[in-house]
Amino acid sequence: MPPSVLIVASTRAYADSQEILRIQDTAAALLESGSAVDVLVPRTSSLLSSVLNQAVRVFTVPRLVPFMDNPPRRPSIRRFLVGALMFFRGVALLSRRNYAALHGVNDGAIVARAISGFATIGRLPFIAEMHRPFSRPGFLKGPRAALARLFERRALRRAAAIILPDEQTLSLFGRHIPRARVTLIPDPHVELVPTAFTFGEFAAAIRHVYEYAFCPKGG
Repeated sequence: MPPSVLIVASTRAYADSQEILRIQDTAAALLESGSAVDVLVPRTSSLLSSVLNQAVRVFTVPRLVPFMDNPPRRPSIRRFLVGALMFFRGVALLSRRNYAALHGVNDGAIVARAISGFATIGRLPFIAEMHRPFSRPGFLKGPRAALARLFERRALRRAAAIILPDEQTLSLFGRHIPRARVTLIPDPHVELVPTAFTFGEFAAAIRHVYEYAFCPKGG
């Protein structure tokens, strides 16, 4: 496992309880495997503060009202601006902290892909985890959605590994995802999803993804 990981949340993470729980579980699995974990979010929330392990460091971005408050679920100028702020914050963190990997969640994967290009030596490996793709056929239309899909597909092509929660989500990407790098990892919350993993299964799956991402080419 990498010694230090930066999890880059989505631009709406503080308003998404499912994503917050997923970040909690991922951070716990990485900590259990010996990695240090930081989390970058647009802003924090009471749920995020209450569920994260105290060993996890949380970083936010400057809050520019009205752009920082409740951006819409669809691609928008506000979400683009929030993502840009997260990018600059991530680059600043990268200059001061020795991260071995990035882990982007939803459109946070787009931000992680951009941050990874600023690594001092080569391109920093990043994991792309998607639960609500912009690529869903017929779901969103217009130039903003098209631009978001372009960024998303480029992030997926660059990702060292890709995590999706289930087959249904995989089907939403169609042919626009490199399936050889995809691992399906359900949430470890049986009280929410009957087919959920146990936390042990979840942690083992996360370890497997990172082992694959850090495997030397041709190894």
